[in-house]
Amino acid sequence: MAAASTPAEDAPAAAPRPARSLRLRILAVVAAIDVACCLAAVAVTVFNAREATRVEIAASLELAEPFVRETLLRLQRDVGRVRSIEDVQLTLPGMRHVRISVLDASGALVAAREPEPLRAHGEDDAPEWFAGLIASAPERREIPVVINGEAAGSVVIHGEASDEVAEVWEDLVSLAVLFAILNVLALAIFAVALGRVLAPLGALAEGLSELERRKLDRRLPTPPSLELAALAERFNALADALAAERATNARLSRRMVTLQDDERRQIANELHDELGPCLFGLRANLASLERDATAPAARDRVRSMIEISERLSDANRRLLRRLRPMALGEAPLADVLAGLIADFERHHPERTFTLASDGLADGYGEAIDLTVYRCVQEGVTNALRHGDGSLIEVSVAIGDDDQGDPAIVLRVKDDGDGVPEKTPPGFGLVGLGERLQALGGRFRLEGAPGGGATLAVTVPLDGATPRGGRRP
Repeated sequence: MAAASTPAEDAPAAAPRPARSLRLRILAVVAAIDVACCLAAVAVTVFNAREATRVEIAASLELAEPFVRETLLRLQRDVGRVRSIEDVQLTLPGMRHVRISVLDASGALVAAREPEPLRAHGEDDAPEWFAGLIASAPERREIPVVINGEAAGSVVIHGEASDEVAEVWEDLVSLAVLFAILNVLALAIFAVALGRVLAPLGALAEGLSELERRKLDRRLPTPPSLELAALAERFNALADALAAERATNARLSRRMVTLQDDERRQIANELHDELGPCLFGLRANLASLERDATAPAARDRVRSMIEISERLSDANRRLLRRLRPMALGEAPLADVLAGLIADFERHHPERTFTLASDGLADGYGEAIDLTVYRCVQEGVTNALRHGDGSLIEVSVAIGDDDQGDPAIVLRVKDDGDGVPEKTPPGFGLVGLGERLQALGGRFRLEGAPGGGATLAVTVPLDGATPRGGRRP
């Protein structure tokens, strides 16, 4: 059987879907902005902490230096209290942010007084890389020590920023934990709110999909968002316009089919009423001449003319059946189809034909009845020409179309060679597709896995009133 395709099958392949949804993209942007703000806040905090630490250390040095000088001066006044540089360590004061070291005359460390800690050692200590960011270059002040008029060494005051760095680190860690918790909650709340805001876009996408499937009765509710409300209004306006155009096209197409059928019926009536009687009269007169002819040659010529007139009568009957079956509209549709199958059986006795047409009404209107007749006729003809099989099965029943509306579902199946790939449709199937499209129907021709081919046709019963039955 010749291959064919419907308009939906000829449509270009759909573009691939994006890897991420719009909702995830927006959440990623918001999260990136949060991270950027956090980094900016950290940078500002580090800069301010570095400056504050520098000021704090400088202030501690300024406070410690006169205190140490005063202590050394008091020791030097008390004769006999300090006899060597080692005695100085006993009187060194303990101060915050400074480390006081005692060096001998050679510069060797004699003793050191660590700064007074604000917390236990190792508690919330900052990493070295963070200490390097906060602490500036170390500062020191050196005060000479003179004992008995000789230089015995010196006292060196070093700035120590470990406490300040630890405080800043503790604050940043606390803020980071709080930031993480608040941002996770905020992103979760924002994701829920964003899902509710973007929900109309999902409805819009679903509505467009239904429009693509020719479901033009879908309308979208107006969302509260002004921009999305404009999209919904444009979608509804588009659906209304498409529905109106579809109704107009359906009306014009049905009218065109009706006009074509009327013209064919008129031609068929002319052939039946004018050409038929003329051929019958010609055969009758020729038969009379054959009886009256005496010469053998004349009798042979008359007999040849009778055979020609009979062939003309047969051709006239076949042409009448192709233009419009005379029984269509008068006899039940199932009987007309049975007569069509019986005619195929007479001309092709080597094939086996089956017909299942239970549940059909007597008729559904001339346009639908003639369309069903033509579909069976074209399907069987196509199977005979291209199928090269032994069995042709025809089934006609009431069912549903793709939208779930009542329709006549027709199948012509053969056990032949199947449908070759990339075979263009013949003129018969092209004309059949145009007729079905005018009535809102569809057809599909496909091969079976085990061989053979099936022509599946759907003819909608939109607005049709069955003869002898109720409206579907």
